[in-house]
Amino acid sequence: MKIEYLPFTKEMIPEAGQLLAKRHICNRQVLPLLPVRYEEAEDASNAVENLWQSQLRNGYAAFRNGEMLAYLIGDFENQSWARSGYVYLPGYALAGGESVAVLQDLYALLGEDWVRRGIFSHNLYISAADNDVIQGLFTIGFGQERVDALLDLRTLEIPRLDEPEGMIIRRAGRGDEDYLGSVAYVMTNALSSAPYWLPLTPESTSAWKERWASRADDEEWMVWMALEKDKAVGTVAFLFQHPTPLEQDAEAQMLASAITLTLGTAATRPEVRGRGIANILTWRGLEQARKDEFDVCLVNWIGPNLLASRYWPRFGFQPAAYRLSKQINPMIAWAKG
Repeated sequence: MKIEYLPFTKEMIPEAGQLLAKRHICNRQVLPLLPVRYEEAEDASNAVENLWQSQLRNGYAAFRNGEMLAYLIGDFENQSWARSGYVYLPGYALAGGESVAVLQDLYALLGEDWVRRGIFSHNLYISAADNDVIQGLFTIGFGQERVDALLDLRTLEIPRLDEPEGMIIRRAGRGDEDYLGSVAYVMTNALSSAPYWLPLTPESTSAWKERWASRADDEEWMVWMALEKDKAVGTVAFLFQHPTPLEQDAEAQMLASAITLTLGTAATRPEVRGRGIANILTWRGLEQARKDEFDVCLVNWIGPNLLASRYWPRFGFQPAAYRLSKQINPMIAWAKG
C-alpha cells in the first residue's frame, strides 16, 4: 500500500507521542540508563508538543492507510558559524518493522524546506540504540559529529588519587570568576583547530569566557579547579541541579532526569597536561555527585575534538545518542543545472 507523506500538524502530536514512546521502550532495552518516563505516551507526547511550540519548526509525517509510520520534526537557529537546522531526540520516530527509507524520505522533505530558507547545516540527534536509522542517514551523506554518553555512578569505582605536587585542588566559588574565565580559551582553541575547524568569532569567544566565569557564583554549577602559582591550570564543571523535563535544554531531553548530573565542560592548559589534573578534578566531581545522590552522569563531546573523544570513554561513559551532521554546498541556492 502506498505511503502518504504529509506536513506535520498539531493534531498529529498524540499519535507521534505513541510512536515515540514505543521507540523509547526499545531504546531503553539497549540503554537502561535513559530516563524511564518517556516510555509513557503522555510524557512522550508532551516532549513532541514542546518541540512543536517553536516558531521556527517544520516537520513531516508518513502514513499508510491512515496510520502514522514515522515523523520528523526540526527547527533552526542562526549560529555564529551557520544557519543550522536541528532534529532533537523527541523529533523523530519510526514504527517497528518499517524501513529506514521512510525516514530518509521525510528528511528529503524537511531538508528541502531548510535549503529553501538558506539553512545549509543539517543536524539530527539520533539514539545510539537506533543503529538502522544511523546507518540509513550515513548512506545519504550524514556523518557523526557529537557523542552524548552516560555513566552509571552507582556502580562506579572511584580511585584515591594524590593531588599533583605544587597544586591546590578545590571547589570554585564566589570570587573565582577570573580563574574560571581564564581557561575558557582552551576549549575554543580545541574546537577551532584541526580536525574540527569550527569557526568562532572574537565575539563568541568573549561570550564563552564570560559564561565560564559566571559559574563561580551559580548554585546550579559545581566547578572543581586546579591552581598553581595562583593561576588556574584546569577546571571541570558539572551542572549540579537538573531542570524539570519541560525546562530541559532540547539537547538533553530524553537523556537526563532528576537523578542525572551533567558534566558540562573540562579544560586543562596544554603546558600542564600529563600530570593527572583532569583526572583528579573529574573524580572529585563524580565522587561529590554520588554523595549528593545523583545516579547518572551525562557528558557530550565533539568527535573531531580528539583529546575529548579519546578521554571520556576511559571513565566508562557509554554512547547514548549521536548528533549526525551534513553540510550542504550553499551554491545550491543558485546552481540548479
